[in-house]
Parts: sequence; C-alpha cells; structure tokens
Amino acid sequence: MRRLLSRVCLAVALASLTACGRDHHKVRHWPAQKFYAHAVSALKAGNYHHAVTLLEELEGSYPYGRYAAQAEIVVAYAYYKSGESDAAIAAIKRFIRLHPTDPRVAYAYYLEGLVNFNKNKSIIERAFGVNQLRGRDSTALRAALRAFETVVKKYPHSIYATDSAERANYLIDMLARNDISVARYYYIHGAYVATADRCKRVIEHYPRTPAVADALGLMAMAYERMGMVHLSRDTAQILALNFPASRYVKRLRRAHILGGS
Repeated sequence: MRRLLSRVCLAVALASLTACGRDHHKVRHWPAQKFYAHAVSALKAGNYHHAVTLLEELEGSYPYGRYAAQAEIVVAYAYYKSGESDAAIAAIKRFIRLHPTDPRVAYAYYLEGLVNFNKNKSIIERAFGVNQLRGRDSTALRAALRAFETVVKKYPHSIYATDSAERANYLIDMLARNDISVARYYYIHGAYVATADRCKRVIEHYPRTPAVADALGLMAMAYERMGMVHLSRDTAQILALNFPASRYVKRLRRAHILGGS
C-alpha cells in the first residue's frame, strides 16, 4: 500500500505533464511548459537537485502562469527527495498558505507528514526500514503526527487518508513509548516529579495506547517515592482495575503500595 501511495504521490505531483526533448537554448529563455517538462524528466531520473533548479527558475520566470502553483508543490517534493527537509517544509507551508482551497492541499499535508516523519532518520533506518525514535527529533515526529491527523480530519475521502491514519496511529504509539522511556530514565535517576509529569503527559495525550499501563505504574511508584501515599495507592488501584495483567501490578504489590496477592 505504501509503495503504491508513493507512486501515486509522484504521479499527483507530476500531473498533466509530458516529457519533451533536450534543448540547448539558455534556460532563462525557455517557456514555462519546457521548464516543467524538463523538471519532470529530472525527477523521474532521480536528479532531484536539477529538478529543484528548474522548478525555481520556472517559479521566478512565470510566477502567475498556469504552471506556477503546480511548480510550488512539485518543488516541495523535489526538496524532500533531495534530503532538504527544511526547504521542503517551507515550500509546503507556502503552498498551503497561498492556495488554501486547492485540491492538492490534502497532498501537501500528507507530504509534510512524510517529510517530518523521515527527518533525521539514521542510515540504518534508511537502509533496513527500521523505525526507531532514539536519536531522532521527536519535535519533527510530533509535527508529522499533526500533519497526518489533518489529512484524516479535513480530507477523509482523499487517497491519502488511509495511509495517514495508519502512520498517525504508529506515531502515537511510538511517541507514547518514547515518553515512557524518558519517564523510566527520570525514575532511575531519582527525578520523581519529572517522572510523574511525563507519565501524566502519556495519559493525557495518548490515552488509547498500551503505554498508559506503564505510565500509571511508574506514576504510582514515583508518588510513593515522594511520600504521596494516598495518590500512589489511588493510582495503583486505577492500574489494577484497568490493566490487571500489567507487570507493574505485581511490582506494586511487592512494594505494598497495592493490596491483594
């Protein structure tokens, strides 16, 4: 599905274009259609930097022509493929701001999600397709989540909605698990207030993820360490009631925070 959508993304970005032969005239004298066609050829050949150059020339030479808006979104895709994430995002936001009712806005948000989702990916992740948060910019991933959720909410009937929903769900789980890892780090190092605060964030922002069970368990333990006995026991009881199979239930019982056996 994702491979198909990737092909669809390129097809949409290059819609209504046809390739044309090489021309040895100076680029600045080309008509808009020729700029466009050569940019398409460059994209298809994987020559993204050259595509960017041609599209920027097109935008500069024909800012109000029939190809202008299309060039704006295609150049964002070219930036993305060439690894220029910040430039891609800037181009996407500009397109959305200038063309808020354009049918391609759904694609623009989807592309924004992809750019942020893949931002700062490691070489290993790129080579083997393994997604992990360690060492990556969680701010970018949260931005990706917002973009994918925008597609789902505002453009539910677009061809990007299903994949956006899948990616959003994956990111929610990924970000929640990352917050739990941070909370554990805080707990191990005696930062109990920070532990409780991070766990609260998981419960508030990612209430439908499995990470909520861990958040409740860590929170109960952090409260106990801070001497907040009643809060600790109340939190432990909520955990036992809603997630009886959680590993933290046994741990809290061993620590006599939670009653029963």
